[in-house]
Amino acid sequence: MGVLARDMAVSLAIAGPIEHQALQSLREQFAPLRAAGGFPASSADQRAERGLRRLTLSRFGSDIINARLQAAIQRRSDAFDAIVIDELVASPYLPVNAGCPVYYLAHRCEADLGSQSPWRWLQLGNQRACKKTETQLAQSVSGVFATTAVASGLLAQGMSLSQLNPSFGRFRPEIAVNDTVDWNQTRSRLGYAGYLGDDRNLASLEWLLKEVWTPGQRIFEGTELHLVGTAPPAPLRELAAANNNVYLHSGGRQQLQFLGCRAVIEPLMFEQHVDTKLVNAMSHGLPVVTSQQALARAHTDLGNGVLAAGGPEQMAMLIQRVMKEHEFWQRHADAAAGTAALQLPDYEVAHDLRRAVLKGQEEGVTA
Repeated sequence: MGVLARDMAVSLAIAGPIEHQALQSLREQFAPLRAAGGFPASSADQRAERGLRRLTLSRFGSDIINARLQAAIQRRSDAFDAIVIDELVASPYLPVNAGCPVYYLAHRCEADLGSQSPWRWLQLGNQRACKKTETQLAQSVSGVFATTAVASGLLAQGMSLSQLNPSFGRFRPEIAVNDTVDWNQTRSRLGYAGYLGDDRNLASLEWLLKEVWTPGQRIFEGTELHLVGTAPPAPLRELAAANNNVYLHSGGRQQLQFLGCRAVIEPLMFEQHVDTKLVNAMSHGLPVVTSQQALARAHTDLGNGVLAAGGPEQMAMLIQRVMKEHEFWQRHADAAAGTAALQLPDYEVAHDLRRAVLKGQEEGVTA
């Protein structure tokens, strides 16, 4: 949701029980967001089809499909540019005659889960029905988005390779998770990688240089700051030139490794999509320093994967520690690499989905 809500208005329909307070919390976390769900039962409700009955019962505590939620989705369907089904149990809520692309965000192979039950021989009929429903859904939508592990299972069930998100089966070094870097292969260098022409990125970097780096010259003696990206505007070039230990580089994120950076800085004082930026930063296998303001806007539990500073002075001290203290550095480098390995595959799938929706909008696909 954090990835999609970055560029577009999202209508979120929640199948299954949910309280009004939880709905309101979602609306507050993700703006702009229209959220609906938790409708009371009615005489129009029906049981889920056989292929979804066991699964719906296990997820929701009931195998009933809420007719009022179906009607609410149907009423708004003409306004949708795309529809995303992110659980197989949500497929009964797909509006009739949807006039826009429909995508399936598959978090798991549902039909495979039944085979793990110790009583699986009693569940064979339900499992076959679930597998058939899952395969039919995957074959009927405009595209299926899944991590490599989930996609492999869907392919084994008979789904076409052409249905899968573009990243499946491709090696893209720009998004690979690095192992923890050897301390001896690094130098006293702090790295930043991003688009240097973005107004919010630029504002955060200006804050870093003016509030942290320039006042902390005594603390940062012997430490270099390397800013990697494209389209650096004149104000950033001037700020970098004012410090003899700040360097600008063109190129991609791999430059941080080639430069031998010892840590990654992501102040994120003004950006909104902080989760993606922090997960990408952690994938370098280096300690990541950010601000507590950034973590307050994050939607993901990043655990010990990042070091968050409460202000300029604390950020300067954190940077000094990761540059000087090997054990401190190692602990947080390992935490960053471990967290990124867990988070990055899901974020790449979400970004693939986002790109597909935006491409459809650009091509004039409307409901």
